[in-house]
Amino acid sequence: MVTGHLARGPEPARLAEALRASLNVPYALPVGQGRVAIALALHALGLGSDDEVVLPSYVCASVLDAVRYAGLKPIFADVGPDLHVTSETVAAALTPKTKCVIVPHLFGNTAPIEEIAALLHGTGIHLIDDAAQSLGAHRAGRLVGTFGTCGIVSCGPGKPLAGSAGGVLVTADAALFERASRIALAYEPEAAIARRVGGFWLWRRFRKFSLGLLVLRDRLLGPPGADRLRPTLLSNLEAAVARHQLRTLQKHVQERRRNAIRLLEALGPLARWSILDLSGDGAAAKLALVLPAGGPAVSELIDQFAQVGVECQAGYTPCHQTAGIEATLPETERLWQRVLCIPLETALRRPWRLARAARNAARNARATSNGALDASLENVLGGV
Repeated sequence: MVTGHLARGPEPARLAEALRASLNVPYALPVGQGRVAIALALHALGLGSDDEVVLPSYVCASVLDAVRYAGLKPIFADVGPDLHVTSETVAAALTPKTKCVIVPHLFGNTAPIEEIAALLHGTGIHLIDDAAQSLGAHRAGRLVGTFGTCGIVSCGPGKPLAGSAGGVLVTADAALFERASRIALAYEPEAAIARRVGGFWLWRRFRKFSLGLLVLRDRLLGPPGADRLRPTLLSNLEAAVARHQLRTLQKHVQERRRNAIRLLEALGPLARWSILDLSGDGAAAKLALVLPAGGPAVSELIDQFAQVGVECQAGYTPCHQTAGIEATLPETERLWQRVLCIPLETALRRPWRLARAARNAARNARATSNGALDASLENVLGGV
C-alpha cells in the first residue's frame, strides 16, 4: 500500500506541472515540507558556513530551522506595523557577509518584496520569496512566490494550499533547479514518505485509536527527529491532495475574503485593529489583529472566543527569543504579544457570536483596570 499508489506515482510531477502553469515559472520541485524546500534552496545556492542569511524574527520557527540546518548564520531584521520586514529593516540587517534574504508573507498578506528585490538588485545577494502562507496573493502585479532567486510554496495544514504535508521550490534558475534536484534525489526518502503517508492513513482510518497506532508506526519506521529537514520528495498522496487544492485555490481565496468581511462586521470596533489586506490582492489566509496597548489581552480574547466555539491563536513568539539569540528588534518586541489570529473557515460558522465574545473581553478588560480607564483604553473599548 505505502510503496504503491500512496508513496510513489505520477502526482508529484503533475503538481509540479500545475504550479509551473499557475505561477508562470519554468521549474518546480515538490518536496516533503515547506521548511525542506527552504533548506534545499539554501544548500543548492552553495552558501558557506560563514555566510549570513537575513530573515525576520517574527516568523514561523521552521524558517529559522531551515537556515540553521543549512549551517548558515541567521541575522534578524525588524518588522513594520503590519508584521512584515521592509526594505529599510532589511537594509539595516545587511552586512558584508550577507548572502541571502528570506522574505516570508504572513497570514495571506504580502511583504513589500518588490522594494526588497530592488534593494538587493546588483548586490549578488539571493532573495527567497516565501509564499507559504500567502499563495494566491499578488504584489506589484505579480503573484508572490515568483520574486527573487526562488520561491517557496507550502502544502501543509492551515496554508492556502492546504494538505497533509509538503512544500515546493519554484524558480526560473535552471542551474539552481538542477542542483536542488540532485540534492533531493541523493537521499533515500522511502522511510520518511512511509512515515507521513502511514500516519495520515492511520489517522483517517482509525482516528479513535490513532495515538497508539502512531506509536506503533514510530517503532516500525523509526521516530521523527533531526532528519525531518533532510530532503525528501513529496508522496503521491500528498501531491494529489495539493493538486486538488490548487485547482480551487482562487475560489477559496475569494471565499475567505468574503468571510473576513463578515467577521470584521461581527467584531465591531475591534475590527479597526485588523491588518488583513482586503484590497483584492491578498490571499486572506487568517484574520490577524494587532491589538493596541491597553486593550483586551490576546489571551482574554482567545478564552472568550473559545467559549463561543471559535478557536483563535496568538501570533508567533519571535525566533530570536526561542533560539536564545541576541537581537535589537524594537518593533518586533513591541507588537508580538498583541497579535491575535482568527481562522476564517471555522470562525465563520458563528460570526454573530464574535460580537458577544468581544463585548465580554472588553468588560473583563474594564474590570481588571479597577475603574481607572485612561483615555486611550476607553477609545479602544468604547462601543464594543
